[in-house]
Amino acid sequence: MDLTANETFVDGQFDYNKCRLVFQADGQVLSDQSYSRQGGKPYRYEFDVDWAAGDHELTFELEPLTKERQVRSLTLRVAAVTVRGPLEKEHWVRPARHERFFPGTIPTDPDQRREYARGLLKSFATRAFRRPVDDATLDRLVRLAESHAEGRTFEAGIAQAMTVVLASPRFLFREEGVLPAPTGTHPLIDEYALASRLSYFLWSSMPDEELFRLAGERRLRANLSAQLDRMLADRRSDEFVRHFVGQWLMVRGLDAVQVNARAVISRDQAPDPAADNQRARFRELIRKPAESLTEAEKKELEQLRASFIGGFRRFAQFELTGDLRRAMRRETEMCFDHVLRNDRSLLELLDCDYTFLNERLARHYGVPGVTGDEMRLVKLPAGSPRGGILTQGTVLTVTSNPDRTSPVKRGLFILDNVLGTPPPPPPPDIPALEDATAGGAKPVTLREALKVHRADALCASCHNRMDPLGLSLENFNALGMWREKERGQPVDAAGQLITGEPFANVRELKRVLATDRKMDFYRCLTEKVLVYALGRGLEYYDVPAVDEIVERLEKSGGKPSALLRGVIESVPFQRRRASDRP
Repeated sequence: MDLTANETFVDGQFDYNKCRLVFQADGQVLSDQSYSRQGGKPYRYEFDVDWAAGDHELTFELEPLTKERQVRSLTLRVAAVTVRGPLEKEHWVRPARHERFFPGTIPTDPDQRREYARGLLKSFATRAFRRPVDDATLDRLVRLAESHAEGRTFEAGIAQAMTVVLASPRFLFREEGVLPAPTGTHPLIDEYALASRLSYFLWSSMPDEELFRLAGERRLRANLSAQLDRMLADRRSDEFVRHFVGQWLMVRGLDAVQVNARAVISRDQAPDPAADNQRARFRELIRKPAESLTEAEKKELEQLRASFIGGFRRFAQFELTGDLRRAMRRETEMCFDHVLRNDRSLLELLDCDYTFLNERLARHYGVPGVTGDEMRLVKLPAGSPRGGILTQGTVLTVTSNPDRTSPVKRGLFILDNVLGTPPPPPPPDIPALEDATAGGAKPVTLREALKVHRADALCASCHNRMDPLGLSLENFNALGMWREKERGQPVDAAGQLITGEPFANVRELKRVLATDRKMDFYRCLTEKVLVYALGRGLEYYDVPAVDEIVERLEKSGGKPSALLRGVIESVPFQRRRASDRP
C-alpha cells in the first residue's frame, strides 16, 4: 500500500505551524508522523499489510500541534492511497482487454513464444502501416521485443515494439506505393494506397478488413463503385459529412464565434435618443464618489441600474448558447447528409423548401409548429426566406462581426464557397468600414457605409463583386435571425451579380445561383471535394479532371453519387508523381 502526501507552502513569513497525521487501516496504525512547513515537499510511504478478502476501513486523523495563534495556515493534502495486491503469482489475473492484444495463451517455450510474438507484431504493424509489413522490419521488431522483455514481462517487450511501430514514419504518414509495371511519369498508386485514400476520404480512418482483403487480392480498383456504396451506407461515413461540411462551410469555427447579442439586437432597432441620454446619465453618476451623491442622485442611480439589468435579462434570450450552436451545426450537417444519403440534387443545398430544426432553433428562426429537442426535417412555410445553406445560422453567424453583420465577409463566402471565384486579398492598411462614415450627423446602414467605401476605385474593383451578394443577406442579423429594419430603416436586399443577373432579395438570389449559375456551383463544389479527398490544393494540371467530373455531375442532374464516383475514379485520386527513389 502506498500513501502519497504533499505539504503546500503558502507565501509568508516563517512560522512554527505543526500538525500530526495518523493513518490507520482497520484500526491498525500504519503511519503516525508530525509535519511542519517544508515548502511543498512531497512524502511517500509504503506498507505491507496482510488482508483477507472483503471490505477494509482506511481512516485519517489530523491534529494541530501548535497552540499559539498563527496568521499563516499550514496545508497538508493526501494526494493518493493506492492498494496493490495480492502479489503472489498464483493470484494474478489478466487486466481488462488483455485478450484483444494477446489472444489465447502466451507460450512458455522460447521458439513458440517467438512465433507468437511474430504473429502479434505482424498483424499490428500491417494495420499500422496500412499495408503488409516486410520480413526484415518484422525480424527487427521481434528481436527488439525479446531484448526488452529480459528481466521484464513478455507484454512489456511487445509494448516496446509496438511503440516503435507507432513512432515510425510509415505510421505517421500515409505511404503510397505505385504499381510495379512502368506506367510513365504519373503511375497508378498500388491498391493498398488506394484503400487508404478511399478510407480516409469517406471515413477519416484506416481501411477495414474488406478493403485490406480486396487490396491484397488486387481487386479493389475493379470494385470501387461497389465499395463506395458500401462505405457510404456505413455510419462511419458520418465523419465525411462532419469534416467536409466543417471545412467547406466553416462550421467547425461556430463554437469560437463571439457575438454580442445586445449590440446586434440594438442595431436592428431605431435610434433611441432617450436611451442614449440614460446611458450618458448613468456614466456620469457612476463616476462620482459615492459619498458626494445626493439622496436624489442615489435613487436615480439605482433606478437606472435596475433598468439596465432588466434590459440585459431581455437580451439573454437571444444569446448563442451551447444548445443553440449545436442545433445550428446539426442543421447544416443534416441538410448535407439528407442530400447525400438520398442522392438528391446538390442544388437543394442552395435552394429548397425544407430544413432541419428543433424547438430551440425554430424559435430562433421564427418558424412555428416545432416542439421538442430532437432535430427533424421540417417543411418550411410558403414564402419563407429559409432553405439552403446561405440562410442557415451557421453560415450567417461565422460570416458576421461580433456586433453586426458583415456584407463583405458574406459576399466573400459566396464567391469562394458557392461560385468558386474568390477576389484577390485586400491591399494593406484598409481602414475600418465605420471610418468611412465617421463624424456623420446620424448612424447609417451598412449599405450606405459600403457605398461610401466603394468611392475609392481600388476598393470598388473587388467590392462591386462582393457587396451585392453580401447585402442580399442583410435581412438576417449577425445571430442569424430575420429582421425587416436596420437602424430604423427598411433593409434593402436588392442587387445584381457582376455577371448581370439581378435579384430583389435573398429568395431570388438563391434561385439565380441554383439555375443561371449552377455550373459555377458544380465546379466550386467539385474543387472543394477534390481538395478534401486529396489533402492538397489543386494545380493547373488538375483542371482536366475537374472538367470531367463537372460534366458527369451536370449529366446526372447534380447527384452526389456522380460527384463522389467522379472523384475516386479521377486521375488525381488514382495516380501520383513518379518517385526517383527505388
